[in-house]
Amino acid sequence: MSGTITLIAQTSETKSTNPVPSRQVTEEDIPALSKLFFEAYASTTAAMSQEDAGEIIQGVFDSEYGPFLPDASPVVEDDNGKVIAAAMVLERRKGDDLPAAPYLFELFTASSHRRRGLAEQLVREAMTKLYNQGYEEVCLRIAEDNSAALALYLTLDFNRWIPDSDDL
Repeated sequence: MSGTITLIAQTSETKSTNPVPSRQVTEEDIPALSKLFFEAYASTTAAMSQEDAGEIIQGVFDSEYGPFLPDASPVVEDDNGKVIAAAMVLERRKGDDLPAAPYLFELFTASSHRRRGLAEQLVREAMTKLYNQGYEEVCLRIAEDNSAALALYLTLDFNRWIPDSDDL
C-alpha cells in the first residue's frame, strides 16, 4: 500500500492544445458524476459502491470537504450529452496538512475516453478559472504510486509540496 503526496502549482491562463467543449458542473450532474466516479475508481477503495460514490459527490456539492467552487469545476460531455470527464475544485480542502490554496478534489474520465487529453484540458481550464478569480495556486493529493496521474501533473508544472515549519 502506498502513501499520498501533495502537489501544488501556480495558476495561470493556459490554453488547451486539444479543446473539447466543456461547461460548468451543476447539481443536475450529480447522478452522472456519481456513476462516472464509481466507474473510474471501481478498482480502488475510493468508493465501494455507486451509493458511496453518490454520497461523496453530493458531499462535494454540500461543501462537506471544503467550500465547493462549481465555476472552476468543468465537465465534458460526449455527443449524446453524457458526462464523460469532470474536475471538481474546492476553495480549500478541510484539514490542516494542506496548502492554503484551492484544491482539485477529483479529476476523472470515463475509461472509454481516456488518453485523449480530457484530463489535461480540464485541469488547464480549472487553473485558468482560478487564476481569473485571483487565486495564485492550486493543490491536490494523489497516491504516490499513481504514475499516470503524476506524469500528467508534472506536465502541468505541479511540484511536490513540502510544508514549511510555519505551515504546521
